[in-house]
Amino acid sequence: MKTYKPNEYAVEVWFGKVTDKTIRNWIKAGKMPSNTKVEKTPGGQYLIHVNDAPKSNSQTLLDMMKAKAA
Repeated sequence: MKTYKPNEYAVEVWFGKVTDKTIRNWIKAGKMPSNTKVEKTPGGQYLIHVNDAPKSNSQTLLDMMKAKAA
């Protein structure tokens, strides 16, 4: 499991296609991908823990359908 700050997550996982502000908006809206776990530090910062285990195609499709329905 890897841990990122929102700006690191935007660059390393999304290759800069989204901003750290977008990541924070996703966190607040509860729209982070299912392979992530978000922790808020006592100082108010977010830490994003990413499960490195590969997902199956069916799990990816299910996640996309859930996101579309929300």
